[in-house]
Amino acid sequence: MGVRSTKDIIREARRKAGLTQEQLADGICSLQALSRIETGVSGVSPATFQALMERAGAPCHRFPVFAGRDDFDCYYRLKRAGFYLDAWQLPRAWDELRGIEEMGWADNRLYCQEWLLLQCRLQFRSYCGSHQSIYDALLDALHITRPDICLSDFRHLMLSQIEIRLLTALAQEELYLGRPDGCLAIHGQIAEYLANSKFTYLEKERMQAEDAVVYAKYLIAMGEYAAGLETADFHRHRMAGNVECAPLFELCFLTGLCHHHLGNPDRADVFLKAVFYSAQAVDSCYAAVCREYLCQRTDFLVTEYMRSLEAAPLKAYPFHGMDGAGLADGVYDTDSPDIYTFGDLIRELRTEQKISQQTLCRGLCSASKLSKIEAGDLQPDIALAEALLQRLGISERAFTFWGSEKDARFYDLKFKLIHDQLLPKETRREYQAEMERLVDGESALYRQEYLVDIAYEPEDPRERIFRLSEALGLTLPDFDIYNLSGCRLTWQELSILNLMAQSYQAAGEQGTATLYYSHILHYVEKNRLDVLFLNTFLMNVYLRYCQTLYRQNRHAELIALYERIDIAMLKCNINHLGGYLFYYSQVLAEASRTEEAVLAAVQSCALNDSVGLFRNAPALRRAFLEEFSVELKY
Repeated sequence: MGVRSTKDIIREARRKAGLTQEQLADGICSLQALSRIETGVSGVSPATFQALMERAGAPCHRFPVFAGRDDFDCYYRLKRAGFYLDAWQLPRAWDELRGIEEMGWADNRLYCQEWLLLQCRLQFRSYCGSHQSIYDALLDALHITRPDICLSDFRHLMLSQIEIRLLTALAQEELYLGRPDGCLAIHGQIAEYLANSKFTYLEKERMQAEDAVVYAKYLIAMGEYAAGLETADFHRHRMAGNVECAPLFELCFLTGLCHHHLGNPDRADVFLKAVFYSAQAVDSCYAAVCREYLCQRTDFLVTEYMRSLEAAPLKAYPFHGMDGAGLADGVYDTDSPDIYTFGDLIRELRTEQKISQQTLCRGLCSASKLSKIEAGDLQPDIALAEALLQRLGISERAFTFWGSEKDARFYDLKFKLIHDQLLPKETRREYQAEMERLVDGESALYRQEYLVDIAYEPEDPRERIFRLSEALGLTLPDFDIYNLSGCRLTWQELSILNLMAQSYQAAGEQGTATLYYSHILHYVEKNRLDVLFLNTFLMNVYLRYCQTLYRQNRHAELIALYERIDIAMLKCNINHLGGYLFYYSQVLAEASRTEEAVLAAVQSCALNDSVGLFRNAPALRRAFLEEFSVELKY
């Protein structure tokens, strides 16, 4: 399951898709460049590689090789900027985008194209940008790879994800510029294209949800509220299941707005207030936008409490376009001394963090094997590549690797089991059985993935602890919770520790659970971990630790924990933030900090409603009324 050669991958994908070199290269790179890539004379940056593979309709999975350190830094910062935008953390997104521009987009026009898309999203979500300026910039970005595209007829093209998202954003701007027919024409083609595309199910659902936001807005503008409700609510439900914050806010608002126009006041009240208070909880200016829209353009009853709360103000961000002219196409000479291999990346990150080879590779591979990887004499298999990145505090999910079809299927199953919260039990068992067949004879890392997934099954928490300990022992045979700070941990190892803590809690060993959570947080505080990696596990630790302290009536420690954790990080995940505030608000009320408690409780109710956990809000209201004689009216 080693990482394969790009030249073979791209040539094979092109031929399998029945494409000529000219068809595959169109708009991405020159025909000569593609020819040099396929013969191994030239290398290719991650952005260009992904664009080529998407054009060929290939299910690409995981492949990081860079033209240089700037290439890596620019690529990763784009993913970080996208993460902050998805979490509606606009100031942080702006900082990343400004840094990418200062780097000159690593002289890669595809990075520039993605940067323009994110810039336009930032302008739209700040609600301070000119719609015409946004439209023009989006069109410039699309023309970087599709200079001759016709917006009324592009259904025959093979599109990348960035191109699809640019077209979706253009459809939205057509609507805001008073051209609903143009919006509908683009939407219809995108919907048809996505329905027949071969993207992974998570990627496809996300792009369909973004398109649904635009289409629901169109339907509302046309007065077709029933159809708008059907569209918005269906995709709201899917995004709530996948905990996708970016389109979820708008889908919730559109769902509530349609209910309001259809004369369903109770349902409208739930969703519109859920969006306002959720956005206010994460310091998003969308709260102010929602409130202003409801006050000025509807007869919805905006309560005095909603009016009294301070919402993040609208802030304008400097904006200018960029057509990508003069930038390279992400193809580089394989003989260049500046090529930044995966081994170079591992060695440099390890050295910067002052980690020894022995510490980094412990339980994963031998030090001599790591030396060969760092020297470029050996390519790791995908699982090892991911594990090394994670132990260096980098999220492997930002990258695109490529392995065999077997690899691709394993990862598809893995992400379905992790992210799809609505999978029926029968389907989950089928996926697990298939995963077991795939891991047979493979590395300990693949087997560890499988063992962790089936560890959820036993009802007896001690049996779960036994299974999780077995899985952890595959990569940390000498594990000692008291010496956690002396280790470097993968995402899976951190997840196992979190699951063990939960299992100890379920077994009634609250003290042991608290011990585990405390040491995990100490590990996070001590080591330099990137926000994209932290987002994969830390918020769940925060929530479970909070829950454990609450159930032990250790209220003072829970309040102190709130001061210790990274609140800004917690606000990037509305699902876990809602759960955290559920317990924290009650502790504040117990401490007679009533005003703070009410606000935290209201935000918790709204956040839980936003992600479809409709039972939590009534339970919290009941607790406040019965225990503190406080009626939560908002």
